[in-house]
Formats: sequence, structure tokens, C-alpha cells
Amino acid sequence: MADIAGVRILYTGDYSREEDCHLCAAEIPQFSPDICVIESTYGVQLHQPRNVREKCFTDVIHSTISQGGRVLIPAFALGRAQ
Repeated sequence: MADIAGVRILYTGDYSREEDCHLCAAEIPQFSPDICVIESTYGVQLHQPRNVREKCFTDVIHSTISQGGRVLIPAFALGRAQ
């Protein structure tokens, strides 16, 4: 958070309130900024529960490998790659 001429500005990158295996859920700050700038790549989208998405993902990987295939997983962001 930055305080500029008495105006409190909070800037945050993309975040999630959902806990996962590698990252803690974002915490709600104990202060009220005057201005809040938030990156929100998927801010208005509804997703299936994490366990459903993970099962689908691992099922495809297992199926591909069991058929002699190879899997390459490109990832553009650290949190998504873990």
C-alpha cells in the first residue's frame, strides 16, 4: 500500500481466496484503502471446484502416458505451474 498526500492506494496482482496445495489464500487487509487497483484475469468467471479440475487434468495425463504418449505442460505463471 502507498500513501500519497493522505490518499491510501492499494495495488495487488491477481489473487485467489481459494487455498491450494502450494499457495495460501489471499488475506483480507485490516485497513480500508481509498483506492484499490486489482489485476483480475478471471475475476468474473465461475470455475468448477479445484478437485474436479485436478481430476480431469490428471486423467488426461494418465491416459496419454498409458497410451505411450508424452505430456508437455506449458505454463506462463508460477502459481499456475505448481
